[in-house]
Amino acid sequence: MKTELYKIETLSNLHVGSGDTNFGVIDNLVQRDAISNLPNINSSSLKGAFREYFENMENSKNLVDYIFGPSNTDNNNHQTGAYSFFEASLLTRPVRSNKKLYFNATSTGVIKNLLETIENLNIDFDEETKEALKEFSNIQVNNKQPLIFENIKNVILEDYEAKYHNFDTSKLANFLGKDLALFSDEDFKKLELPVIARNQLENGESKNLWYEEIVPKKSTFYFCIAKPTNLDEKDKKEKIEGFENRFNKEGSRIQFGANKSIGYGYSKVTKVSKWVKKE
Repeated sequence: MKTELYKIETLSNLHVGSGDTNFGVIDNLVQRDAISNLPNINSSSLKGAFREYFENMENSKNLVDYIFGPSNTDNNNHQTGAYSFFEASLLTRPVRSNKKLYFNATSTGVIKNLLETIENLNIDFDEETKEALKEFSNIQVNNKQPLIFENIKNVILEDYEAKYHNFDTSKLANFLGKDLALFSDEDFKKLELPVIARNQLENGESKNLWYEEIVPKKSTFYFCIAKPTNLDEKDKKEKIEGFENRFNKEGSRIQFGANKSIGYGYSKVTKVSKWVKKE
């Protein structure tokens, strides 16, 4: 098996629901990682979105059955798909600022977890970017004092006063984005997600008002897919390249989660690792 790394950039607000409520103001909560409690996309939700995307393509049944496994209505639905999908973890999220529209926020722990994933799953990742990520993750960040890397005075990020730190982030821009802000792990976890009021109307009268937690657009996630390498050239061309060609530099647009009819969950997916041919 060869494991590849992918990145999701949300183009609209995202709600992949957990099915939970906080028994307070918020009726519908997003999925969160069991350990970090940061927003994530569970592997089953991820795989389901990918399957729906490929099922909508013409002449894709063989590809879909191979990658994801036959549907429940097929006679051989006991077979499993050849690809294994890992959950998507939060990488960056936008935070409001008094000086710019937003900064792209992350934390040292998030970056270290990414680097551990790259190492543990033996992912072929750009070495220059990886070294820059290691240096970035070793920056000391104090609680309640996030760091920015552009010398701007009196910057407020959400409820925090930011501090300038002299570090060249140019090698990280293609992967993490521009206007980076580095939070302590504790503060990053405390950043609240937006909550949107939703209302069901009948003849102009409110019948059901509820509140829904969302991951804001311009957030990014990373995830992995493990794929077989013991394929001959014919199988690789038919079964692998049809998948791979969708996630080149330009990426593909896939919808994740609920509320598709109101534009939620539209995202750009790109592959950020390299495919290494089996010798």
